[in-house]
Amino acid sequence: MSISRLPSGRWRAQVYDPASKRNISVSRVLGGAGTFRTKAEAKRARERAREQIENLDPRETTVREFWERWTNDPLFARPKESTDIRRREQTKRFVDRFGDVPLRKVGDEIVAGWLAAGGSAGSIMGLSSMFNDAASAKAGRLIDRNPFQRLGVSRGPGRRHQQPPSEPQLRRIIGAAHEVACPSFAAWLQVAAFTGLRPGELDALRWERVDLARNRILVAEQFNAATRLFDTPKNHQQRDAPLTDPAGEALEALPRESEFCFVPIRGEHWTPSARAYHWKAVRAASGWTGSLYLATRHFAGWYMVNVLEMPSEDVAIALGHQDGGNLVRRLYGHRDRHHALDRIVGAYAAKAGSTTRDAGDPSWTGRPQERLF
Repeated sequence: MSISRLPSGRWRAQVYDPASKRNISVSRVLGGAGTFRTKAEAKRARERAREQIENLDPRETTVREFWERWTNDPLFARPKESTDIRRREQTKRFVDRFGDVPLRKVGDEIVAGWLAAGGSAGSIMGLSSMFNDAASAKAGRLIDRNPFQRLGVSRGPGRRHQQPPSEPQLRRIIGAAHEVACPSFAAWLQVAAFTGLRPGELDALRWERVDLARNRILVAEQFNAATRLFDTPKNHQQRDAPLTDPAGEALEALPRESEFCFVPIRGEHWTPSARAYHWKAVRAASGWTGSLYLATRHFAGWYMVNVLEMPSEDVAIALGHQDGGNLVRRLYGHRDRHHALDRIVGAYAAKAGSTTRDAGDPSWTGRPQERLF
């Protein structure tokens, strides 16, 4: 934190120093004790120190100089460390190539060349975020505009057109897991597919958060693969998830040999690297060529929408979405064409064969509805 409160009640301010590539006390720049009576005083001192430490014309700050500050100064940090790690990964290649170019000289020509050289949609997102911060007041408005905004670069279809496994396929996947992997991983797959929990949420699941009596799972944390630490779930909010019958059966069959529900042969809980070996064997044994995410969380959304015919709003709550069902309708539901057509045909058949109509309808004769044509 660039502003922090000391046990004495006074406030300390720090500022990022490009020369040492670390945060230093403002007293190193401004002199004095470096602590302040109020938080507002500490913030003002921090801003004065930033102005002094940037002795170059701000317009001549290079891409690399700002990138070093952007990836280290707490002023630009995102709420989750994993987001900062991803932003560094997304932008590093661009910095390696154009690091010595002044920020203000990164214009349409450089952007077009980066796109032509195969700049990914992910890198564009990261660079847009970086240059957006460079144009903000907190950076001192180092540039007048963000050259990476509104480029119209598609992120691709993603998983939108990828179909999850059918229910028989999913059961073959779980059956294969029982044959070629350990019981804990087979149970992990079954719970994932029939609750829709994210992989990191299952890796962090502890027995104390499983309520078999209420058919609920409290999702209070996730294992973050980027930081290799436990942190809050996505959106920073804990939630209740449904403990469905197939998921409950898988959990009840597991021994409680640890605080974690799913325990690998080595280690305290599952991690992406530990799961990779077993998932590769399961895919080969079951003949499934899709991803783990498609076979678990996306299957759960597809199953709830197409087989159980649950409203998208309910499915969104189960999956931990906060958009009222929009993402389920657009992506996770994978509305199955055959299920949809069968429902329409069945609805027409039920209508034609109905023998119950509103008694107030004078045209009703008690006979099945006559043909329309």
